[in-house]
Amino acid sequence: METLKITLFGHVTVVHPTMSVPLELSRSSQALFAYLLLQQHLVSRDVLMDVFWMDHSPDRARSSLTTALWRLRQLLEPDHIRSGTYLVARNTGEVGFNWDSDHWLDTEMFGQHIYPLLRKPIGDLGEDDLKEIEGILILYRGELLEGMYEDWALRERERFRSLHLNCLTRLMECYAGRKNFEQSIALAHEILGRDPVREEIHRALMRLYLESGQRTLAMRQYFQCRELLDHELGVSPLEETQLLYQQISAPLRPGAREAVGHASNQDIIQLGHELQLVIQSLGETARALQRIHETLNSMTTTGEANPTLPGQQRR
Repeated sequence: METLKITLFGHVTVVHPTMSVPLELSRSSQALFAYLLLQQHLVSRDVLMDVFWMDHSPDRARSSLTTALWRLRQLLEPDHIRSGTYLVARNTGEVGFNWDSDHWLDTEMFGQHIYPLLRKPIGDLGEDDLKEIEGILILYRGELLEGMYEDWALRERERFRSLHLNCLTRLMECYAGRKNFEQSIALAHEILGRDPVREEIHRALMRLYLESGQRTLAMRQYFQCRELLDHELGVSPLEETQLLYQQISAPLRPGAREAVGHASNQDIIQLGHELQLVIQSLGETARALQRIHETLNSMTTTGEANPTLPGQQRR
């Protein structure tokens, strides 16, 4: 028998070995099948009833589950397919996927390959490991179970999303260690595109820009990080990030200043960009001081800036 092919990244797709096109699964059948696949073990009927039919009475929930399993079995195991080939049902009331069947599941392949590579020390990763990570990341064609928003689906989606970002981060670090700045910078941008408030990635990108001779972009990345954190979370960058920016933006050493006189046009343009960033920073500071000044004036007008001292009376 040929292989049953299942994808859970993006939308649920099931291609039966006897057909050339995906099965037409209803929304409820997709959800039930995906849940059984992601559990990776047999699940009791009571648990399934609580997950999918919690608002129903016990009798109605049991009937709904029986009907859903029957419909799913009809699609996966039609008349010419032996019962139990893909769906297992125990006398004890547990049901699940038959992991001994001839099948291919994208999430299973993803986990089997990625977990060992993530546990491996970064210094031990060779070129073959990097190629394997790149190859397995292709499986992540989209967020897990797109279009499903039940609590269990959201938890599983976040689990695989974090795993995917960790893989991208590991790949970024590997390329950075090999001084492949172009590739590592591209990966850092991909990570931030998926999770813009990952501050450690902003710091990594600042270092990558600095090491690759792009000091202006390193400074600019700090400002972008600060704006994102303020807008999304209402917080300032961590002290570690601020110290890194101070190191990057520190004045040139005396020996380096002498070299400016022999700078090329490109060096002068670079210095001009850095000056613009300094001006931008000073402008933001000035606007902050102006807001403080306006707030103090407002407090003075309302009398809040002149609190009554102990033992005094307001006049």
